[in-house]
Order: sequence, then structure tokens, then C-alpha cells
Amino acid sequence: MTSPVDAYARALRKIPAVLVAVLDGDSIDITPMGSIAGEPDSADLCWEIGSITKVFTGILLAEMSRCGEVGLDDPIGRYLPDDVAARLPDPADQPTLANLSTHTAGLPRLPLSIYRLAKGSDDPYSVLTEDDVLSYLGPKVRRPRRPKSRYSNYGAGLLGHLLARAGGRPYADLLRERVLDPFGLHATGIGTGTPIQGFRKGKPTPPWTFGALESAGGLRSTMADMVTFARIVMKPPDSAAGAALALSRETFHDGRFSAVGLGWMLRALDRTRRPVRIPWHNGGTYGGASFLAVDPARGVAVIALGNSGPGLTTPLDGPSWRVLDDLGV
Repeated sequence: MTSPVDAYARALRKIPAVLVAVLDGDSIDITPMGSIAGEPDSADLCWEIGSITKVFTGILLAEMSRCGEVGLDDPIGRYLPDDVAARLPDPADQPTLANLSTHTAGLPRLPLSIYRLAKGSDDPYSVLTEDDVLSYLGPKVRRPRRPKSRYSNYGAGLLGHLLARAGGRPYADLLRERVLDPFGLHATGIGTGTPIQGFRKGKPTPPWTFGALESAGGLRSTMADMVTFARIVMKPPDSAAGAALALSRETFHDGRFSAVGLGWMLRALDRTRRPVRIPWHNGGTYGGASFLAVDPARGVAVIALGNSGPGLTTPLDGPSWRVLDDLGV
């Protein structure tokens, strides 16, 4: 098996600290590397997990749909203020809640108007308000006739607002009550804890607070919680939250090269179009990188957390897949 230290050697040239957990059956191996090598309590360090947040938002959507509070195929206008909904196309042409979670709503990664507000700051999303998020919505926000997955931070952030309006509670509170606490993830939350110092281009950078797009990437967590979560993904509990997790892992969009669940990316076991897929996601902020992949069929998982942001792809992805693919070989 490829050792974590060997696999992540190249990533450590860009990321000062990397923490890797390898789960194989009942075995758990947590390896701190770089500036945290030898850290005795590494599993309790706090990290930004970035877009892995979308996985939890997808589970929340699944839970609320199972409770009948929302429908996966509900048009987004049903949960918007009347004046905003009036700007949208007819309900039949609007993106649905599931479209937002599977990145098939045809929305940009980030609208230019929001990008202009956010750029130039070390904490770019912090300035965004709900009004900023809703201001983009208009007659051109239309569900594609032939949906394809087009990754959208904006769409995932908008979804959090719609779920909050449907549930009558702030997104962070709903997520805590419906998903995080039932799973025992008490060190995970929006703005929870103080993350390990992050670095951007070798210089210290503050953690992101995400403002009105918190449901797209605002969660912070510990390796201990992420290991607990990976165990739950392998075998969802017999509970409302467990049933929602199982639903979120199903294939909701099967594209030419990849499949998508509610918040999850789904990778074929042998990189071909097979029905059994590995749920995974990664994440990145200016000062953080993350990776989570769980193979329930083999009972294995790899989680990696780092304290320097990625470029277009996180340096943790490649070595994490190599370690996961080697497990049990």
C-alpha cells in the first residue's frame, strides 16, 4: 500500500501542514505531516473544509424532502420572496432544488456581479448579503432543456437560503439540528472553532467566513469529526438523518464522464459507467484544502486536510485517490 507520507510528499511542497486519515475496516491511521508532524492531538485541530460543505447541504435537502417540507423537484421560486420570484420564468422553466444541489441548474460558478463584490479581499465572501445573492435572479435564470453538471458555488449558496426560508430557521441552525447533531459532529459547524493558520502563496491568510454563501463552503471541522462522518457514510444509521444521507448518495445526474448525488460527486469504482460509485468531494479556500472519499463496498475511506488553498484543483486529490485505490490491494 502507498504510505501517506510518500503519497503526499509533493503536496507538502505547497501546503505547510497536511493531516491524513486512512480508514480500512476497523483500522484507522491518522498521519500528521509537515509543520504538524508529531502533533499529539492532531485529530482535534480545526480546519476549513470548504466545498465539502456542499455534501452536508445536500443531506439537509434530502432530510427536508423526506419530511415533506420541500420537494426535490420544487422550482426555486416557491421559496423566494414574492418580488424576486416574479422576476423568474414560469415555474415549469425554473431550476429546481435538486438542480441546485447537483449543479445542473445552468448557473455560473459565481455570477460576475457577485465576483466583483468579492474580489480583492482575503475573506472575499464575507461582504455578501442575502440581497446580493438574490439580486442575480431574473428571467434568464432558466433550467436547461438538457441539464449537464456545471459546478456552481452560487447555486449551492442559493440553496441554503431557500432551505432556510422553507424551514423558517437560519441555514446554520437547520444544519445543526437536522444533520450535524444527529451524526454526533459537535466540532463541525459554520464558524465553529479557530482553524489552524492558513497560508496563501506562503503568507498567512485569515479563514473565510463566507457570508451569504455559507452553505457552499462555510463549514469548519476536525479530523475526529470527519472520521466519524466517514464511518456514517459507510453505514448510515437507522434514523431520519441516516435515511437522508443514503438518499443523498444516490445518483441524481449521470453525465458523460461523472455522476452527481445531492451535494456528492460520484466516481465509478473502475472509472467506467458502473452502477456502484464512490461518494466523494474536495474543498478549498485561500488557507485550506480538503478531500473526502468513502468506498462503502470495501469499507475504506481517505480524508485529507491541509492549510493552504488550491489552484484549479487541490494538490490533495491525486495522492488521496492513490492511497484509496491501493487499499486492500
